[in-house]
Amino acid sequence: MEQTRWWRGNLPAETNDLIGREGEVRRLLKLLADTPLVTVTGVGGIGKSRIAVRAAREREEHHPDGTWLVELSGERDGDLLAHTVAAVLGLPERSARSQAETLVEFLASRRLLLILDACEHLLPACRALVREILAGAPGVRIVTTSRRPLGLPQEALLPVGPFETPAPGPPVRWPEGAVSEGAGADDALRLFLDRARSVVHGLETTEAGVAAAARICRRLDGVPLAVELAAGGLGSLPVERLADHLEDHFEIPHGRTPAPRHRIVRAAISWSHELCDPRERLLWARLSVFAGDFDAAAAEWVCGDDALSGVPDLLESLERRFLLVPVPGGYRQPSTVREYGRERLALLGEEARLTRRHRYHCLDLARRAEADWYGPGQEEWAARLAFSMSDLRLALDPASPTSVELAGTLWILWFCLGRLNEGRYHMARAIEAAPVTDPGLPRLLWADGCVAIAQGEPEVGRRRAEAALSAALDWGDYAAAGHAQLRLASSSLCAGALEDVEPRVELVREYFRRAETATVSEPLALVTAATAVTWRGEFARAVSVLKEAQRLCDARGERWARACGDYVLSIAQLGLGRVDEAAEAARQSLDVKWRLRDATGVALAVDQLAVIAAVEGDGRRTARLQGAGVRLWATFGLQGFGSEGMSEPRTVAERTARQLLGDETYDAVFAEGYQADPEEAVAYALHSKVLRELL
Repeated sequence: MEQTRWWRGNLPAETNDLIGREGEVRRLLKLLADTPLVTVTGVGGIGKSRIAVRAAREREEHHPDGTWLVELSGERDGDLLAHTVAAVLGLPERSARSQAETLVEFLASRRLLLILDACEHLLPACRALVREILAGAPGVRIVTTSRRPLGLPQEALLPVGPFETPAPGPPVRWPEGAVSEGAGADDALRLFLDRARSVVHGLETTEAGVAAAARICRRLDGVPLAVELAAGGLGSLPVERLADHLEDHFEIPHGRTPAPRHRIVRAAISWSHELCDPRERLLWARLSVFAGDFDAAAAEWVCGDDALSGVPDLLESLERRFLLVPVPGGYRQPSTVREYGRERLALLGEEARLTRRHRYHCLDLARRAEADWYGPGQEEWAARLAFSMSDLRLALDPASPTSVELAGTLWILWFCLGRLNEGRYHMARAIEAAPVTDPGLPRLLWADGCVAIAQGEPEVGRRRAEAALSAALDWGDYAAAGHAQLRLASSSLCAGALEDVEPRVELVREYFRRAETATVSEPLALVTAATAVTWRGEFARAVSVLKEAQRLCDARGERWARACGDYVLSIAQLGLGRVDEAAEAARQSLDVKWRLRDATGVALAVDQLAVIAAVEGDGRRTARLQGAGVRLWATFGLQGFGSEGMSEPRTVAERTARQLLGDETYDAVFAEGYQADPEEAVAYALHSKVLRELL
């Protein structure tokens, strides 16, 4: 089972020590106790993000619904800000309403802390969204980091300046040769020496070396990023020569005032660039096309060529120089480093070529995700698509020639992984920009129809699917025709035209046979047909159809469509009176949906297991699971799902449990289930009857 409590927050682990910001953290904590909005301001590289994350970590116990970091430095489209925040919070995009409205409704009853990191380039969008959240969610505290304030009335500001630098003269020394551990003038020097030791293992802090380090800190005015970059230069020069080299680079004519701090950061970055070898410089520039996190494989795909080999080793070198930040699974460029790299890329004349390579890398990623989704690697692909989301958004620019194919190919992300609203946004822009002669248009149309149906707009979905089917048949694209026909079957199911579903599913399978393609939509089509049969009360036929779907999925190690089918199978088996088989199917569905973080699937499976417990005559388990189910729907911001007929079994189960236990006991056990956190609730629901009897 997934061990990360992904509904409780996402604060990253600190990759190195936070040095010298104790006072700023304390001030931020005090401000958060008194006001709902604090903006941490300062120049790039001053340490705003580290201060915000450390303060959030120290306040975790005050926020039962989590402490959440939303990294915005790689985002470019303010229209997608609410989608970005919702994705971090794990909020499923099931509603056709605006994402901001859905987000505020989700947050209304929450007590959580939200960090919006690096807002300056999305200031109007951040200002508008924060205003809405503060108005509609009184239990939410927000920290923003930005080079400029948001300018809202409720906003408290925490300006962050550089470290105080050591005064000229010998630094304070201790017998063990370390600099004083206290705060104040030693902080810049402590930071330099700490980072230097990670670059040069076994570094000896001689008196001359510490004096040279103090000179470096003074020359860089104590700006943390500049100090870290200087420490990274120790891989090229000893500290005394490093100080001399830096003073020559930063020489200020007599009578001139020191440069503003943002220029110091800029100069430190430029100096770091000089210390890099030509291959490191080239990779630095090329990496600037990535908007967010990337791994070594992506960097090699986009940046590597005959002129630049050995990319993984170069990435490690840039990390040692503090020009890359390690993140789980890969790296990220600090925003100021990325900006400088982009300028160098333009000067090299490579910007257009690398932008194309980046777009085609994103398209290749989407193609492989779609092809491999019908297989055993679904958890890995779900994580990889989430990891690459900032770059996928960048590549979905409708002006890009790849946007039509990319937006349609990502239907796995939009539909299977629940990013419905964002998918509709990107697909609508791509459809508007697409020429009618684009061969990717049929896929884009049926993908948009698929998401529309999932959002409760079957008529819109039907029209899109009909247009896709017509275009696909004109192109002779039988794979797209099969997908389009499946969406027509789904729209018939939603409309209650159950007699139309099975004939459409037969056409789906015929088109896929003509295309000689293997796709997850084939077992999904069988699940759709089985759902219609189940709703007609033909449970034995439904079981037969679902067994065929299982066979297809199991042959490829596929689990997502299999889990969808297992939920329907549980209903059909229960209709046949096969209680144990129904319970096993529901548990199998729950286990997979939990692993794939499908919140709706999790809540539905728990509800189904509560119904089964009532049929078994287990009133306590029914009450506890129903309490857990209500908590799950609420935790993940979901509304009750399904028609009145689908909700009737839950009502009957509650009535049965109340008769078995009495109202007072039912309410008490229900409360126990409601108070359990999601991990505990799912673990309880997954216990089989045999295991419960043994316990």
